[in-house]
Amino acid sequence: MTDKRTRTLNQAHARIDGMEKEVVEIKTTMQLSLKELYARIRRLEMILIAITGASLLLLLRMNFLG
Repeated sequence: MTDKRTRTLNQAHARIDGMEKEVVEIKTTMQLSLKELYARIRRLEMILIAITGASLLLLLRMNFLG
């Protein structure tokens, strides 16, 4: 078993290269997750706008026809 002090520069570079691959994978996963989140937020926004419009129409109908 090698001691931390005896690790070579090449071993350090190999570990860094491995970490770079993991970081790229994490970034890709985060980008996909954010795209899905934005799509859900847009869908929720459209639903809320539709509900607000329907509520306003019902209130106007009640005031002017009732």
